[in-house]
Parts: sequence; C-alpha cells; structure tokens
Amino acid sequence: MQLRSLATACALISVSFPALAQGAETESETLNRLLACQALTDDAARLACQDEHLATLAEATQTGRIVVVERQALRQVERESFGLNLPSVGRLGGFLRRSSSDTADAEQVAEAETETFEDGSVATYNEEGSLDSLTGLPVEEVETVRGKLRITLANGQVWAQTDSTRIPTISNRDVRNGLTAEIETGLMGAHFMTLSNNTRRRFRAERIH
Repeated sequence: MQLRSLATACALISVSFPALAQGAETESETLNRLLACQALTDDAARLACQDEHLATLAEATQTGRIVVVERQALRQVERESFGLNLPSVGRLGGFLRRSSSDTADAEQVAEAETETFEDGSVATYNEEGSLDSLTGLPVEEVETVRGKLRITLANGQVWAQTDSTRIPTISNRDVRNGLTAEIETGLMGAHFMTLSNNTRRRFRAERIH
C-alpha cells in the first residue's frame, strides 16, 4: 500500500531540466520494478525484491540521478509556464498522471482531470494529461496596443492579442469588478483567450511574459 501511495504522490525525473521528460520515462523503470514486487505471492521473495529495488531507488535519489517531484509542485510549474514553449513540462505532467492512474480507479482519474487553485482559477487537463486550459484567471490590467489587447493577469503573466478580432472596450471598472480570463490551447500550440465580460468574443493570444 505504501509503495502504491509513492507512485500516486510523485514522479521520478532526471535532474537535468532540458531532458526532464526523457529522464522521467527512463527512470520510471526504477519505480515500476519496485511496484512489480507486489505481484510476488511468496512472502520471502516479495520482501527480497522490495529490499533490492528500494535500495536502488534510495541510491538514485541520494546521488541526485533521480529527484522526487510532488504532484502539487509539478502542477504549479505547469500552470506558471502555460503558454511558453516548454514541452518537457507538459510531458512530465502527463507522466505523473499516468503513474497515478495505475493505482486509481476510474472515478478518481476523472476527478484528477481538473484542479481549482486558491485564486479561483481552474486547470483542465486533456486525455494525455497535459494542461489544456485555465479558466477564471483574475485580470489585473488591460491595455490596448496598436489596436490589440494586452492583458496582464494577477499571477504576473502577460498575454497579447495576435488576431484582428474586435473586442468591445474594457474599462478599469470591469477590471475592478473582477474581470477574469479563460485561456485554452488550440491546434499547433495556439492559444485562445476569452474575457468574462464578453464570453462570445474569443481571440487568439500569445504569452509575451
């Protein structure tokens, strides 16, 4: 039971950030071998197997070849990097959720597809486990630059409109009254934004900060 909790709570990844996703897929074999010990029906063989692979896991973490990333920390990285070209982060999130799904029932997996944060925003993950959209993001400032919107979110992200969709004027009062943004991923890595004061006007946007 403790071994399954370990699989659900964390992902094993390589320390080198540019190779995170590749490292996760390779080093996950260390954890998979450990979990496989539970299938052994002979008590002595099962304990020997667990001792062996726990020692391997301990050595890997002590030497820094493998680090443990908690679900909450990884999801925070996914959210903060949303819109940036960091494919390793998305693949790591998918690996973490696949590891969790091995030990969770269908209902638990479905519940894990969305997550609500302290600021009221909600993250939605697609079937592959990648962050697909963020809704209810508090907006801090809206500017118009050369006829297009530039939106600063309360979390510090800055997004700029890249298409010619006409958006009605957004006043400071709208912002003070709790204006929020929804950002979703489209084809070929495109992103689209909708503002809560006019949900029928969706426009293409890119993150610039």
